[in-house]
Amino acid sequence: MQCLEMDLREEQPRPHGAEKPDDRPKSAAGPKTEPAILCRACGFVVTTARHRMAVQGTHEHRFMNPAGFLYHIGCFAEAVGCVTVGPASHEYPWFPGFAWRLALCGGCRGHLGWHFRGEDGVGFFGLILDRLREGDGA
Repeated sequence: MQCLEMDLREEQPRPHGAEKPDDRPKSAAGPKTEPAILCRACGFVVTTARHRMAVQGTHEHRFMNPAGFLYHIGCFAEAVGCVTVGPASHEYPWFPGFAWRLALCGGCRGHLGWHFRGEDGVGFFGLILDRLREGDGA
């Protein structure tokens, strides 16, 4: 995957239906229902443990990009706290048949991974595990 430079100071698209990052609560109010998965940098809720999924037989994968950076990612069916940016690309596919876009934290705009979309329109997130942490229930 290519490394892309972006000016993250500009207003970026928000997840559908999401409030501005400064206005959105960091965790849901009420009783804990399941473990939340948060951005390690800012604590923004990215996804939940129940959205973990297996792709090509396993949840976790290790891939190296063309620049030689090794990424340890986990696959998630949903990541409502991510914003996807950039054009879809088929260059350097980690998952054959899937185009990818960058996935950024909806809170701090840090790079958390990628969104992969198959030719059938079905997609998933591959999130960099050391950029996430578990937190309070969502």
